[in-house]
Amino acid sequence: MKKILFAALALTALGTQVNAQTRMTLHEEFTGENCGPCAATNPDFWDLCNNTTAGNPGKLIHIAYMAPIPSSGWFYLRSKVVNDGRRSYYAVTSAPSGKYDGGIAAGSGHPGDFTQTHIDTRAAVPSPFNMGVTAAWTAAYDSIDVTITINAVPSVPGVTGAQTLHVALTQTWNFPSPPGSNGETHFENVVQDMYPSYNGTALPTITAGTPHVVTMRVKVPSFVDKSAKPRIVSWIQDGATKEVHQAAQSPEMPPVLRDAAATGITMASNILCAANGTVAFPHTVTLKNAGTSPLTSATIYTRAGTTGAWTPTSWTGTLAPDATTTVSMSPSGTVSGAGYYVVFDSVASPNGLADMNDPNNAWGRQFFVQNNTPLALPYTTSFETSEQGKYYMTDANSDGRRWGVYVSGTSTSMGHTGTYAAAFVNYGYPSGESEIITLPKAATTPVSEMTFWSCHAQQNTSNTDKLEVVYSTDCGVTWTSHWNLTGTALASAPVTSGTLYIPVASTYVKRTVSLSAVPSGAMLGFRATNGGGNTIAIDDIDVHTTSSVNEIATANLNMNVFPNPATDKASVSFNLSATTEATVSVIDGVGRTVAVINNGKLNAGNHTFDIDTKSLTSGIYSVVVNADGGTFTQRLSVVK
Repeated sequence: MKKILFAALALTALGTQVNAQTRMTLHEEFTGENCGPCAATNPDFWDLCNNTTAGNPGKLIHIAYMAPIPSSGWFYLRSKVVNDGRRSYYAVTSAPSGKYDGGIAAGSGHPGDFTQTHIDTRAAVPSPFNMGVTAAWTAAYDSIDVTITINAVPSVPGVTGAQTLHVALTQTWNFPSPPGSNGETHFENVVQDMYPSYNGTALPTITAGTPHVVTMRVKVPSFVDKSAKPRIVSWIQDGATKEVHQAAQSPEMPPVLRDAAATGITMASNILCAANGTVAFPHTVTLKNAGTSPLTSATIYTRAGTTGAWTPTSWTGTLAPDATTTVSMSPSGTVSGAGYYVVFDSVASPNGLADMNDPNNAWGRQFFVQNNTPLALPYTTSFETSEQGKYYMTDANSDGRRWGVYVSGTSTSMGHTGTYAAAFVNYGYPSGESEIITLPKAATTPVSEMTFWSCHAQQNTSNTDKLEVVYSTDCGVTWTSHWNLTGTALASAPVTSGTLYIPVASTYVKRTVSLSAVPSGAMLGFRATNGGGNTIAIDDIDVHTTSSVNEIATANLNMNVFPNPATDKASVSFNLSATTEATVSVIDGVGRTVAVINNGKLNAGNHTFDIDTKSLTSGIYSVVVNADGGTFTQRLSVVK
């Protein structure tokens, strides 16, 4: 009986040796920190790759190279040789793009088109190799000892031709602020370096039954955060067809012995207001013991911006591994002048000794200084280059989606005039997010008004995107809605579905908003709310007073509103001295546009337009004509 049992165990062991392990497939993505479509594609792509319900972590390893598409950034540049080498190897010219098992498997191409079927189909193909990877820190924690064991599987047809072994160090990055222009702060399994290079190492013919073992000691680049669980990924690739036959990865690397980290900065507000823009920036920093030994002391340095002296603060206490504490920082200096600043905190000297992991020592936090001294009217802006950096843009849920100042490209502009416009680009994002862009504080009064040009396209007529003029009297802590347009009333361009809408000058509409109900000197801003639609853009903002100027301007146009008061219908007439773009609108008592009578070019001469007042409630309205380079207003009384 014992002999039979022993024989059965022996056969089981033999079967384990000759059968192929599950093929571990490899997806190589090419993405970029300045690539807008990458930011839209990556979250869903990563969710698919990491889907534990489908067992995908046991079928697929996904890694990423940074590409200089549409432009290069520092995240790409610090591993430039590797990134360019793999991009050249596959002749990649677009991002996002992907190569699944070397590009020979279905699902190669745009990561947004990658599906569960692609993974399941490729993972079911027997591999001619078994493969395993182990990795361990050296005593100095500056290098990794790697062991790769490869076995040929006799039950699977072998491969012919040259085979190459590739070895890469990968890490997932979470930045405190976007490293590029696309708003992304999270990047998964980014290749930091390849050993001995991106060309890999030639493999000999591997005979079944004889393990082939590769050992190497690899240097860890100084910018790799050793506390962020880097790992070694290896794969066997055919030199002729580029097919990846098998892939494997090591367990995540454990923390190092001695590692003090800064993991967050807290400030009372993202926007600070002060007379003439001079303000201190007190804050707290989160100190973390990211090492494996207790942390009892450290020095934290702070400064605003990338120049100037660091102010040290000493900390003592006891932090167990992986524990955190907050430390109050009171920098001695101030920042002066309206605009964006970044406060940096950097941790050093854990337990009075050298830190073994520098990349996690520093943390940055962006804040905005608003000059609390109002600017004299008129205040105008068209968001051109000299004016950029003067507008605070919220990011309420820290997802990188907010207003921005954009130009669409070298051949066309996004602005109504000039090149630039401010835009909330919400195409492809979930509905509901609201974000604000503020204006420099202006000396508004009850006789002030604002004119601006807006542009918007819906994806379909049920979209409920909203644009509001808002104001704050407490430095942006709370905001009050003053004027809004929603849905089809906001749209100024044809419905544009299935693609990002890029504004053009001809689709902008001029808006006029009375500021009579806004407290004098309040901070003004625009709030955009995503209702499933497309880009909302604004340009050519003009905040000015309306009293004596409008009386003279009205006379110059020979403008008349009649009958006045009106019940069901009124008319407005005026005379233009030249052919011009003209907008005729009706504004209610709280500054909302309730009707746009005309928006477009009018010839020189007399013009009369009817105003339907049937649906208007009793009250005082303003009939506004924007033409001949001015704003012309007459009051209209509606009685029922």
